[in-house]
Amino acid sequence: MAMAQLASDLAEARQGRILFSHMSVGANIIDGIKRLDAESPEGSGLRVVPLKQAIASQAPALIDISGGRNMEPKTKIDFFAATIRSETRLKPDLAFMKLCYVDISPRTDIDDLFAYYRNTLEALKREHPEITFAHVTVPLTTWPTGLKQRVYRLIGREVWADASNAKRAEFNRRLKERFGSDLVFDLARLEATAPDGHLTTFEQGGHRYFALYPGYAEDDGHLNDAGQRAVGSAAIRFIAEGLQIRRSAR
Repeated sequence: MAMAQLASDLAEARQGRILFSHMSVGANIIDGIKRLDAESPEGSGLRVVPLKQAIASQAPALIDISGGRNMEPKTKIDFFAATIRSETRLKPDLAFMKLCYVDISPRTDIDDLFAYYRNTLEALKREHPEITFAHVTVPLTTWPTGLKQRVYRLIGREVWADASNAKRAEFNRRLKERFGSDLVFDLARLEATAPDGHLTTFEQGGHRYFALYPGYAEDDGHLNDAGQRAVGSAAIRFIAEGLQIRRSAR
């Protein structure tokens, strides 16, 4: 992102109250946002605060919350909804949540999980028209290239990482289709996109799926410094766009 655009987006982001509910990779995104903000000419103008501090003050801030349990995605959806519904003094302008890559595996019932997410978010939008709700696609893991995985692919056996990314892709496809009129932060696509623009993909069952670009990977699923900066920059743009849309709709 051009420095002028980043500076403009940071200036916009610093003016709103943004609620971000997440775990794991979400902390990587927050770290990237904070690092880019600190390096800006203004220097750390974006306040990142926990829930308790956000309730005590109505000042602009990125409200950083985390709840629910890994590998139990419905608990994370419930936490996000309960926070919105119970914390009447929170008053976010823009609110969104993110599931983790560990929340979706080859055994996940995507029909059931997506229906739960969809119904919850649609209810929240009806109950709180004063809040602009946005969405985040589920992050990915890298494509493993070890001997075991190569042999499994050769003989047609399931590779857990491949099947998991395929399931995440199905959830993400439904999210983008159902909420296409809302703002969607396509974290999965960002994670798969190398700095030169090429997409990291693999083939399974005649379909191509995204995987986490190895150059952004700290391990098989978390983001290193380069990944945090790339995704953090896009997240700042996403937040700024969400606040601009909100303002223009008023």
